[in-house]
Amino acid sequence: MMIKFWFPEPIWEGEPCYIIGGGSSLDGFDWNLLQNKNVIGCNVAFYIGVDLVPISIFGDAAFLKQHRAGLDKYAASGGQVITCSRRVDRHNPPDYLKIMKRSLHGLCLDGLGWNGNTGAIAINLALLFGASPIYLLGYDMRLSDEGKKNYHNCYNDRANSKIYNRFLRGLTMVARDLKKLFPGRQVINLEDNTSSLNVFPKESLKDHFSKVEEKVS
Repeated sequence: MMIKFWFPEPIWEGEPCYIIGGGSSLDGFDWNLLQNKNVIGCNVAFYIGVDLVPISIFGDAAFLKQHRAGLDKYAASGGQVITCSRRVDRHNPPDYLKIMKRSLHGLCLDGLGWNGNTGAIAINLALLFGASPIYLLGYDMRLSDEGKKNYHNCYNDRANSKIYNRFLRGLTMVARDLKKLFPGRQVINLEDNTSSLNVFPKESLKDHFSKVEEKVS
């Protein structure tokens, strides 16, 4: 199968956006706080619903096979599904799937930098959409104190803290390329002492949305 690569338009030029990672710190998070905001959901975040998560991205080809039924419904409701997997063509990809060129490391101007994790390609996608600042949610890069790795129960594999070393290396390369390839753009990690990711500036997740609610009211 010859893959025809897709490339995004800068639909969020100069606008903030939020990226939903998978960390357990989002357990109990009020997703309605993302209403009417620019949102990209990593992996199973699409199950939150297209009204709150209009754009979904995944990096592993097997994800499509494992969650095909859910993704079909999500796309039928108007959600966009994006990937840069090199092997997705082996899983009979649906017509709605937007496939982008993949680079292995750092950030990319004509595709997505994989860096071994979906959180990295989601940041690259947001940058190509023109977004700034980009707020990261659930980028914990560690297990919770209780040993939990995700806010959801969609994965059956055993929690392994060693995988975060690879994730952190990849996101360090993303931070390195940010100033060089996307000067003036901001990526901010929203967390409350729950994240081991220190290569981007941090703000309190709780305080951030408290301020957002105050502005709305």
